[in-house]
Amino acid sequence: MARPRKIVSLQTGNLTRATKDRRAYEEGLAASEKAGIKKVPKALLVDDIAVAEYKRVLKELLRIDIIGDLDRSNLIVYCNAFSGYVRACEEMQRPTFDPIVANRPSPWYSIRDQERKAMEAAGKALGMSVSARLSVVAKKADQQEEALKQAFGDI
Repeated sequence: MARPRKIVSLQTGNLTRATKDRRAYEEGLAASEKAGIKKVPKALLVDDIAVAEYKRVLKELLRIDIIGDLDRSNLIVYCNAFSGYVRACEEMQRPTFDPIVANRPSPWYSIRDQERKAMEAAGKALGMSVSARLSVVAKKADQQEEALKQAFGDI
C-alpha cells in the first residue's frame, strides 16, 4: 500500500519545478467546498453533546482552513464518538457504578475504549493532530512570507 501523499510545500525530496507545479495544481483541484459542512446535521448526530462538539471542532478546523464538505462524514463520526466517550466517562464516575458485572469488567470500559479509538481514527483523518496542524500552518506561513517578498522585495 502506498504512503499518503504530502502536500507540495512539505515535500523535501528532489522534485523538478514542473513536478512541483503539477502537484500544486492537483492540490488546488482537490480542495473541496465548505458550504455543506457548515450546516449542522442534527439528524446524523446522536445527541446534544455531539452537536455542540460538531460546532466547536468545525469552528476551529475552518479557522485553520483544513476542512471541506468531503470531510463531513469524518467529522460526524468524530463527534458521535466523542459523545459516546463522554457518556461512558460520566457513567463510570457515578457513585453507583460497579466496575465488575457478573465476574467481568463493566461494558462501559469497552464502550469507552471503542469510542476513543473511533475518535482517534476520525481525528487523524480530519488532521486534528498537533503535527498535522503544524504542517498546515507552516505552509500558510511560507505562503504569507512569499507574498510579502513579492510585494516588498527581499528586505
